[in-house]
Amino acid sequence: MEEKENSVTQTETVETEEKTEVSGEQPVEKNEKTYTQDEVNALDKKLKEKYEKKYAGIDLKKYKEWEESQKTDSQKQQEILQENETLKKQLVIAENKSVVANAGVDSKFQKFVLSEVSEMEGEFEDNLKDYLKENPQFLINKVETPKTNGVATKKISDDADDGVTAILKAKHPDLF
Repeated sequence: MEEKENSVTQTETVETEEKTEVSGEQPVEKNEKTYTQDEVNALDKKLKEKYEKKYAGIDLKKYKEWEESQKTDSQKQQEILQENETLKKQLVIAENKSVVANAGVDSKFQKFVLSEVSEMEGEFEDNLKDYLKENPQFLINKVETPKTNGVATKKISDDADDGVTAILKAKHPDLF
């Protein structure tokens, strides 16, 4: 018992001797160990070798099969239910993306509009219509282009007559 007390006392004195004060504020230990990158790499390599030796005889594929065989039916059903829920959520997101794209939302803003409308409570399509009424700046600007037959035409002015009309007016002014 006396030996233990002496060792504790000696340890305490060693700890107090190792500390010094810097600028009178906080004690700092003298013996801080720092490692170089080479030392860290060597330690990492040593640990990898240790674990490779430890797990060398284990086939990961067989282990996964064994682990799967240990699951109960209820655990397997629970995993299937979770997977189904995930797939349903992905399907809803894909459908909503399609609805947003078909609603005339500019492609630059589709993700933003989708996230904004998805956070709203209620039916997605109704919320989208309301949101786009309030925020028409996200819609594609439709500029009407005249339908053509593929032949380029040039209209000079509304008052000017085309070549044939001008010739007829000149020859037969009484017709016009």
